[in-house]
Amino acid sequence: MSEYVESFQKVPLFEGLEPAEISQLLRISEDISARKSDTVVLQDTPGDGFYIIGAGAFEVLKSGNRNEVLGRLEQLSFFGEMSLISNDVRSATVMCVEDGRLKKIPSEPFQKLLEEGDLVAYKVILNMARILAQRLAASDNRLVS
Repeated sequence: MSEYVESFQKVPLFEGLEPAEISQLLRISEDISARKSDTVVLQDTPGDGFYIIGAGAFEVLKSGNRNEVLGRLEQLSFFGEMSLISNDVRSATVMCVEDGRLKKIPSEPFQKLLEEGDLVAYKVILNMARILAQRLAASDNRLVS
């Protein structure tokens, strides 16, 4: 197993996937280089894939009355996962704050895997559902307290 593929086992969306299954997903991925101040995804534009950070640092920004930094993402963090299951527009902007590298898994080939009944794609969706349930529970807890 390559060290490269092994590192992706730490990505929560890939939890429980075997190295060969991760390699299968990486075959449909694209490599992207980002420079400081590059906008990777823009709020209110169509989602076209999800991204895994291989190196660098990125900020998640929400525009509105004031631009708000929602968080900072670094190595093996991910964003844009909702575009794998929804045609909604991006809910935030992601901007590079330290030069980096990304892996993008485009929505279209991933959707094709789902349509073909690919088990690996379904495992990713199951992990996504688990992560979203955890986020919702944490959000509910913040509202209650």
